Amino acid sequence: MPRQSRPFLRKQTKSWYCSIGGRQISLGKNREAAFEKFHSLMADRDQLAGEMTTLDELTQCYLDWCQANRKPGTYKLHRHYLKTFIGHVGRRLRPGQLRVHHVTRWLETLTTINSTSQNDAIQKVQRMLNWSVEQGYLNRNPIAGMAKPRRKRRDVFYTPEQWEQIREHARPPFDDFLDFLYCTGCRPKEARTIEARFILNDMVIFPTDESKGEIEPRVIYLVPKAKTILDRLAAKHPSGPVFINSRGNPWTKDSIKCRLDRISGKVGFRCIAYGARHSWATNALTSGGVDPISAAHLMGHRDPTMVARVYSHIAKNPDFLRKQALNAVSPTA
Repeated sequence: MPRQSRPFLRKQTKSWYCSIGGRQISLGKNREAAFEKFHSLMADRDQLAGEMTTLDELTQCYLDWCQANRKPGTYKLHRHYLKTFIGHVGRRLRPGQLRVHHVTRWLETLTTINSTSQNDAIQKVQRMLNWSVEQGYLNRNPIAGMAKPRRKRRDVFYTPEQWEQIREHARPPFDDFLDFLYCTGCRPKEARTIEARFILNDMVIFPTDESKGEIEPRVIYLVPKAKTILDRLAAKHPSGPVFINSRGNPWTKDSIKCRLDRISGKVGFRCIAYGARHSWATNALTSGGVDPISAAHLMGHRDPTMVARVYSHIAKNPDFLRKQALNAVSPTA
């Protein structure tokens, strides 16, 4: 019968330890506190699980899984944040020792990122810990209830006059890319990854495994102008992305941002790729007579919740609300 674990003193370090499952767990230097922690560990399986591995080990396991089961971009982003997190808290810290203040102090070192990126950073750590719970490495996430900084809203949209100014400074082939965004309302990433094989008549269909969320196929419905652009570009580029720059390379997130930053300096207001998508939605809901449910599906959302949240600024437009009030009653009212 195996001998029951109990605290022991290591004379070299003058610290108390216990051995559980082949691992030695530090209990501290104070004898009374060490025995109290030992009995607490033996009575609390959640706490014990958190002392049996390190955050570094969990992170490595999670990243291996992420690399095998998620897209390269997703894996790269998780690896970036988790690597800096482990570098800050140290490779020996155990989940049972993790506290909210560890994460808060880590965020304070990321001085070049805004509140949205800080929100993303916390999400990556929490996702790793939630995955560890799902896989049975941990019994609970020690920072499950941590509050995150508010994400910045990207509800930038342009009036028709502003859009004309942007287009005036967009040189080929970038003008095709902007026109496509503006008349379809699709996500910039969707536009820059469209290939000829996705085009079917007046639709672009991303298969489930290549759509956002990988839950169902993403369909972009093409109005005549958008279809004309794609038909022309697909004929020139039958394989790979159809939207390419003047050097023959696909547009990237950074290259698009650089172009729009230069245009921003010329027009005197902020230009972002998502502004075209938000402008499409605003026009559809206010001038185009498109209902929120249809707008949500055309934009690739599964329900109108996101549309209602992001485009809440529409509810502050008195002229629009007056028109909606009249539409809500019969023409003879």
